[in-house]
Amino acid sequence: MDKGILLSGNSSVSSMPELLNTNQMKAVAILSLMTSCLSFIGSGSVFTCAIYHGRVCYPEIFPTFHLALADMLASLFLVTSSAIFLNNLGSGMINFPGSSGPCGYLMTLVTSAYTAAFLLTITYAMEALFRFRQRLKDGTNLDLLAVKAVSNKWMYLAYILAWVVPVCSAIGVMIVTHNLRDTDDFDIPVHILSAQCSSCFANFRFSEEYCWNQVEDGETWHKFIKLIFVVPLLLVVILNMMFYILITKVFKLVAMRRGLLSYHQRQEETLLKKKAMLYQGVFFVCWLPSVILGIVSFIDSYTMKTFFWLLIIQAILGPLQGLLNSIVYGWKRDGFRRALSETSSLLSTNRATAMSVTL
Repeated sequence: MDKGILLSGNSSVSSMPELLNTNQMKAVAILSLMTSCLSFIGSGSVFTCAIYHGRVCYPEIFPTFHLALADMLASLFLVTSSAIFLNNLGSGMINFPGSSGPCGYLMTLVTSAYTAAFLLTITYAMEALFRFRQRLKDGTNLDLLAVKAVSNKWMYLAYILAWVVPVCSAIGVMIVTHNLRDTDDFDIPVHILSAQCSSCFANFRFSEEYCWNQVEDGETWHKFIKLIFVVPLLLVVILNMMFYILITKVFKLVAMRRGLLSYHQRQEETLLKKKAMLYQGVFFVCWLPSVILGIVSFIDSYTMKTFFWLLIIQAILGPLQGLLNSIVYGWKRDGFRRALSETSSLLSTNRATAMSVTL
């Protein structure tokens, strides 16, 4: 499908829903551009410092490094797609689903990079859980645990899957969306499709169904592509909550093995709960609007015009994930900052608890 000419959001066809106007689309795109730029800077600072100081394989940094890389790539792709959308909005040359051009590829890369970041937050929680469980199981000297990049060899598989699964799904989506054929009974002329149907529009593919009706089985493919993004979101919410509950329980067992809980141990338990709530809170703040928007987008009566306010919130909070992750998983953690300044992974200081290694 080679056609990609669209008009801005003021075109009117009886079978089309009420459209966003040009200013509304610009607002969403500009906000996405600004917040993703901030996230690129934040995640890039973690990525750059880890490489510059040669600390990538330190256990305090290794999970955060991978998360920062995924956030940085997602932000870069979103900045690029939003810039293309704004540049082409006035000209009317905007790529709709199934057309040639960079937008379909870019938005697929955006969602796959964010999906990788979602999965890497799960691996982060898994790392913390396995380190606490290993400490409980065999009483391994914490200094020996602290010099290992991962808690056990199976975690390498978790990191590989966190990257490979989104990449493979992205390749599949790219192949499908760029080989879709025009349908014969499409009742809206392609040349007057709204600009809000552009694949570069920063709505994470939560557009109306009519945007996909110009291609065969477009409605089915659209639902499938939305699920690829929404399901990992819901998965992270559920699994991370489970992992951090288990981490708290294992921490109590580790403390009880030493006898009665001391005041210091109770302080550490309180700190652990606060950190778990902080990590979960950041994810909820960033992506709860997208979860809601993704769910309501499956309703037949859904229009972006009706949920414009939610698109604005998503454009502000979703792309901020990279910046907030760089703070809470990186610069706010004492273990992360300390690891950057250490001269050797064997000369670590003040590693009194397993929490300082990963959390």
